[in-house]
Amino acid sequence: MASASTPLENESPVEDYSTFQSIMRHVMSLKDPLVSILLIRHPPVRTSVEASNQRQVPLHSGAKAMLVCQKNTDQFTLIVLPAHLSCDTKKIAVVLGVPSSKIRMATEDEVRQITGCIPGAVPPFGSLFPQKVRTLIDGKMSQSTSHPPPLTFNPQVKLFSTNDPEWPSDLAHVALPEFTDHERNDCINFNIGLRTVSCSIPFSDYLRVLGENSYSICDISK
Repeated sequence: MASASTPLENESPVEDYSTFQSIMRHVMSLKDPLVSILLIRHPPVRTSVEASNQRQVPLHSGAKAMLVCQKNTDQFTLIVLPAHLSCDTKKIAVVLGVPSSKIRMATEDEVRQITGCIPGAVPPFGSLFPQKVRTLIDGKMSQSTSHPPPLTFNPQVKLFSTNDPEWPSDLAHVALPEFTDHERNDCINFNIGLRTVSCSIPFSDYLRVLGENSYSICDISK
């Protein structure tokens, strides 16, 4: 299993595949109907703008996932909002029932520990992290959808394959569900545990994967 480490200058950090693999095992276990999901591989990205450019989708359709912590506690919460917006600490504090002064962003080490991912790779699935956390989804996310990435990719982007090294070995003989409707406009887009792999998924299927009792939809953006 790969592990995160401090990279040398100009080196990309080492990524752990475990969170990506756990998510995909869960996705592939959901039936009747299967989850509609499109995975693409691209150069490493860290920011929402970089990711949007590689995916060739509108910035607003990116699901930005940010981990926050209540100060002096071990209480973490995942915040998910459209990539063109910012989180509103005061609104988050109201939802969590604490003063806004008690809310802080997680450190990079905490992000790795809770999510199993390096910053820039965190997916919007708090319930599927190594250390499960509550997920708060901004109410604007359901209206901030778009088409999936076009199949006419730029030269640096290609479809993810189950032959790629990150794919779980125990799913080696399982095919990804076929993503047939490339004209639909109800998809959100995000990195799915790796800086080099993005996911496009209908918002309704995103909620299915996340799990009915593991999230709240509320006003937390500005």
